[in-house]
Amino acid sequence: MSCMVRWRDPETRHQHGLTFRSEDEASELMRALNASKQSLAEAFRIIRRQKSVASTVGEVVQEHIDLLVRPSPGSIRTYQRMLELHIRGTIGAIAVDALGYRDIMRWVQSLLRKGVAPKTIHNVHGLLSAAMTTAEMLGYISRNPCRGVRLPTIEHVEDSTRFLTHAEFFLVLNGMDDQYKPFISFLVMTGTRFGEATALTVADIDLMSQPSAARINKAWKRDGHSQYYLGATKTGAGKRIIGLNPTLVELLIPIVASRTGTDLLFTTPAGNRIAEKPFWEHYWRPAVRAAQSRGLTKSPRIHDLRHTHASWLIQDGKVPIFIISRRLGHASTRTTEDTYGHLMPQALQDGADAIERALHGFL
Repeated sequence: MSCMVRWRDPETRHQHGLTFRSEDEASELMRALNASKQSLAEAFRIIRRQKSVASTVGEVVQEHIDLLVRPSPGSIRTYQRMLELHIRGTIGAIAVDALGYRDIMRWVQSLLRKGVAPKTIHNVHGLLSAAMTTAEMLGYISRNPCRGVRLPTIEHVEDSTRFLTHAEFFLVLNGMDDQYKPFISFLVMTGTRFGEATALTVADIDLMSQPSAARINKAWKRDGHSQYYLGATKTGAGKRIIGLNPTLVELLIPIVASRTGTDLLFTTPAGNRIAEKPFWEHYWRPAVRAAQSRGLTKSPRIHDLRHTHASWLIQDGKVPIFIISRRLGHASTRTTEDTYGHLMPQALQDGADAIERALHGFL
């Protein structure tokens, strides 16, 4: 006995039919066609997924996380959260050898519909792509299906970053609690990250050298239980020595003189680590509001002090991009140029001048 399944192609609207030797096979295709809005190609994909004995996408992502070499507890926690929130309940049940471009694009579209930020989508896709590369190396699949996937555009850093002029910074500084004025001065005068500056000990500051310097060699990290511990800097290039200007040295002298080498350089009034969220809520935000009441039109974040430091160096026009990149702890000058290139007026002028010289005598 043979059975025929008929359907109408959703794109051409033409009717098609296939004959099967058993009712079970025909029923299988009919169910898949109904589930795929009569698309034969998608129906076959559904059937392949159901019959596949390969590991699922969720299982492969988990295996990839488990195979990472020396990841920080905080990174593991972040990856696990990405897996649970954005992968396991969506494409996580698909067999890894059946995952294709269409599945990934529909997944990306579903994340956008949920209101997931483009930056987060890039991060989660990065985890998925890394896991698929692992699957490729383990022989589960022949090609990483994440390659070539187009992702939503991330807002350019210059659109979200706020740079303060010297006058604007001093408006914020004047509104800051006296306990933390040296701290935010250090941030803007060195360009260090919050987690790096708050991890500094007195022994990391050398005020006797010429020039005076700060050794950046650690930063606060979070473990799998959201507890903080001292770990490595964000990148290998983050481990660096930063020269300190005389004004900053004068601010640091009384702090260094009153503490032992193992003490944290910057602390709360109680002598504890400065935590970013309480600092933002109880000190930074009130200082910004006070500055706004005196004419500040921007709403800077704490991290914008790092951007402000970079902008001051660039606009000075005398510091090579390599030195700026090294001072910020960037892995390459490319990162620095991509982030702050629009602030380099001399580079713009040099380019215009070069074209003018090239045209000289022809126009």
